[in-house]
Amino acid sequence: MATTEVLAFDWGVGVLGVLDINGNEYIPYHYGEEMIQGAKRIVSCVGTVVSFNGNRRDLEEISKILGLSSVIDLHICGEHNDMLEITSDIRWPPRPGTASILGPGLRETYKHYFGHRTVVPPSHLSDYEANNWSDCHMTAELWKKWKLGNLGQ
Repeated sequence: MATTEVLAFDWGVGVLGVLDINGNEYIPYHYGEEMIQGAKRIVSCVGTVVSFNGNRRDLEEISKILGLSSVIDLHICGEHNDMLEITSDIRWPPRPGTASILGPGLRETYKHYFGHRTVVPPSHLSDYEANNWSDCHMTAELWKKWKLGNLGQ
């Protein structure tokens, strides 16, 4: 039985990182045509794409990379899980009829759930790619913990 593809992604100036969660394979897509290829990979994924604050930042940037006039025109084939929204709703459940409270950034959220566990990127990556990989990795770890039902408050 084939495993459904799950991709964690993070946009950064000059690099769009994509981490295949099932295969633990990270690909940094750099400027221009490479970045377009990475953006197409994300939107064409029929499984799940995972971000941290993607609804407020990364998806907007992916829309621009693909030459779309607005994020409204962006259509993702699979499911998108924004871990900022998910972790915030778990830690600070909204009252009926009220908006969610958004929590802290990725590193603080990761530290809340995993303590001071060190994230060590692959040694072959440049410093900038390593930073992007770390963001993808932390997002993926939060997603896996959530899917297992282990993201308590």
